[in-house]
Amino acid sequence: MRNSIYILSFLFASLSLFSCEKVIDIEFNDSEALIVIEGELTDDPSNPQTITISKTTDFQTTNDQLFVSGAVVFIADDAGNSVFLSETSPGKYQTTTLPGVPGRTYSLTVTYDGKTYTSVCKMPVRTTLDSLTILKTLGFGGVNRSVVPHFQDPAGKGNYYRARMYINGEFIESFIYDDEFLDGNYNTQGLQSFNQAINKFDTVAVQFMNVDEKVHFYFESLEANSSGPGGGVASPANPKSNIQGGALGYFSAHASQFQTVISD
Repeated sequence: MRNSIYILSFLFASLSLFSCEKVIDIEFNDSEALIVIEGELTDDPSNPQTITISKTTDFQTTNDQLFVSGAVVFIADDAGNSVFLSETSPGKYQTTTLPGVPGRTYSLTVTYDGKTYTSVCKMPVRTTLDSLTILKTLGFGGVNRSVVPHFQDPAGKGNYYRARMYINGEFIESFIYDDEFLDGNYNTQGLQSFNQAINKFDTVAVQFMNVDEKVHFYFESLEANSSGPGGGVASPANPKSNIQGGALGYFSAHASQFQTVISD
């Protein structure tokens, strides 16, 4: 497969497949402080399983993230394995002793300040990422480049994906999509960032993830809350979390792959 394909117009159909994750600003009352849990458990043995815990702050005085220390964080799977995570830095809890295995179901329990937060997530089976290529399209401003993750979507709807894009080692943007229009087909649609262009000789990397339905809907609602005029909506709501107990955020057990390509 050639690393570059020229076409005369943008592939508008690709916009229906991919959407971008965006960070949204949510207005809280000054007295309101909520726990935010962001948990990622993967089948990649080179990275530790990581749960990050923070608090929302008084946005009238600061936008700094307030990390939560002293929480008790516990993860178990449906095969009888379990582990307490160690706090490796303020608000960051990690372990390298619990392997992520596609097909297994993982439960997260966080206890802090007398309250308990729980979540359950099944790690989907891995969809093999065959390769990355650079797709070039001719537009009014010249050549536009996107990165194409090549993979075969399994037959049967209900497969959900996330992708994180990096350019020259710097995180650029995340994408969330499903197989509504891809079901059972081979993907050749590109991911194009509107935050930073891909230029010739750039090293482009993609972390490709199979996520479960609830995680998909969390990031989809995050995107919906930031899709209005000016990047926001009139009355933003908190994204629908898969964490019970009143916390914001998400817990994702996902199969993860990482590949790179050099743009031409």
